[in-house]
Amino acid sequence: MKNSIFGGLILILLGLYLIISNIIDINLNWNYIWPSILLILGFRFEYLYFKYKKNPGGLVPGGILITLGVIFYLSAFLGYSSMEYLWPGFILAPAIGLLQMSIVTKKLKEYIFPIIFLSGLSIIFFLQELIKINIWNYIIGLLFIGIGINILIKRRGHNE
Repeated sequence: MKNSIFGGLILILLGLYLIISNIIDINLNWNYIWPSILLILGFRFEYLYFKYKKNPGGLVPGGILITLGVIFYLSAFLGYSSMEYLWPGFILAPAIGLLQMSIVTKKLKEYIFPIIFLSGLSIIFFLQELIKINIWNYIIGLLFIGIGINILIKRRGHNE
């Protein structure tokens, strides 16, 4: 019952704002308001889990929505051109949600690969955007060197 009252009040306040902003010049920019919806929904998922200790899967969308809300707030305050640097956060968002759930359920080993993969990919793209170099050439180059060394070591072991 309380949940529907809270949701109803939020919708009423949002509707009133939209109507009144057309009549009176209210100096609130929608770009600063709509990320709040993502944050509220995300914190709602988090709150429901920590209050009832049921459905840890709700932490995944909670983590995703909170991360996306933060990204969109940053881009609203820094200017939407900052998305050029912030977009790797979209890859990081599911990793954060999975990390939360895996810690709470104590199943980190089961989810470690997607968490590390998504986080690593996000970090690589963040670095690539920040330092403006093609980091993939370094990663693939190091991978080829490692594979080549591994082949040579195995071949040496077979020859002896």
